[in-house]
Amino acid sequence: MNFDKLFIKPYFAVVCAALFAIGLMSTGADSAETLDLEKLLVISREANPLILAANARVRQQEGRLVKTRSDQMPQIYGSFGYEKLNRKPYAYAFDNDEKNQTGVVPMGYEETYRAALNLTQVLYSGGTLPARTEAEKLLVTARKTELDRTVQQVGNGTRRAFYELQKSISGAQVADEALNLAKEHLRQVEIFYRTGAVAKNEVLRVQVSVSSSKLDLIRAESNVKVAWKELERITGQSLEENYTVAAGDYDLENFDVPEDPLARALGLRPELKGLEASRNAALQTVRAVKGQVMPQVSLSAQASVADDKIFPSEDDEWRIGIFAELRLFDSGKVHGQVVEAQGVAEELLYRIEDLKRDIGLGVSKASVNLDSAIQRVKVTEDSVVQSEEDYRIAMKRYQNQMGTNIDVLDARLAMTDTRNARTNAVAEARTAYADLLYAMGEL
Repeated sequence: MNFDKLFIKPYFAVVCAALFAIGLMSTGADSAETLDLEKLLVISREANPLILAANARVRQQEGRLVKTRSDQMPQIYGSFGYEKLNRKPYAYAFDNDEKNQTGVVPMGYEETYRAALNLTQVLYSGGTLPARTEAEKLLVTARKTELDRTVQQVGNGTRRAFYELQKSISGAQVADEALNLAKEHLRQVEIFYRTGAVAKNEVLRVQVSVSSSKLDLIRAESNVKVAWKELERITGQSLEENYTVAAGDYDLENFDVPEDPLARALGLRPELKGLEASRNAALQTVRAVKGQVMPQVSLSAQASVADDKIFPSEDDEWRIGIFAELRLFDSGKVHGQVVEAQGVAEELLYRIEDLKRDIGLGVSKASVNLDSAIQRVKVTEDSVVQSEEDYRIAMKRYQNQMGTNIDVLDARLAMTDTRNARTNAVAEARTAYADLLYAMGEL
């Protein structure tokens, strides 16, 4: 009796600890936040490396703009120095015959403090500096449009990865349901076999079907893990440990498609705006280069002091000057720069036209894919209803020993295939709509 008590108490403690641990695991699983598409898009914009890199390119161009604009502003530099000699510099003074020394002339200080203030200002550049500044402003606009398109690219990739994950989760659920149906079928076949109603080969055939369903489930669960990794790759954050994602539903929403997707794309696509800004920047560069043949006028002013003591000092000097420089002959250097900049502007004009054609093709393909995907969803929905009814009838006939085992296996396989087809069709329709949004230039 005492032995039983000694055995039961530790056993009871282990069971309680196990139940407590299971409860904690369940609580942790339930506390994971459900991740929807909108939250996922916000996360991807915050942490995706491509967006961060595009932001950095914008800042680089903004820095170039500040640097170019500063060339039109006053440039002021100050300097301060200290110098000590081993002795005070001097020179001997002589009479007019330069034969007799008459004294010593100081030539400086033993300790000297020097300070200077320099100012330069461009007064006229022939339009070169304003044109360069305007070109840099336009290039900032171009870099910002690249950032906008990068955000759209990441958003589209996030949508596609999210729908792929939902499809994988739904596929795993379908595989799990198929495995449960196969196990239930095996249970019934084994009952029939024990009663002598069916032969051993039918049991073996269903056992093979169960094994095949297990393999399908393993593959489906592996696809879920891969889909999580793809989603984490596009967002730049670890998600699987902190979030859950619901399986994709089959209620396909009404997609908001404009009457003229191409016109909308031509008005929204950032690349068109970016190329146009780059082309205008090239034209401003032409203007800036041509300005180099005009006189370049600048102002220079300087104030300096050198004394044996720190301020204040009366031993100071200043000077101010205006300088003009005119290019007389440069062996065609400016002309070559003009031709180069004009060529860049012409190239960008042709690239804009090519991009418009590419946008038209992309919008057309996305629209066709969306229409096709919606039609597939409707067809697969009908197929699922028919296959489920066919499986129900085949199972009933087999239970009443009016049908064959092969009929049940074929019906279950067809039902699983149609369910997977419906899952894929819904995900493809949503992906096609995401591609259409991306082709039109919408976030």
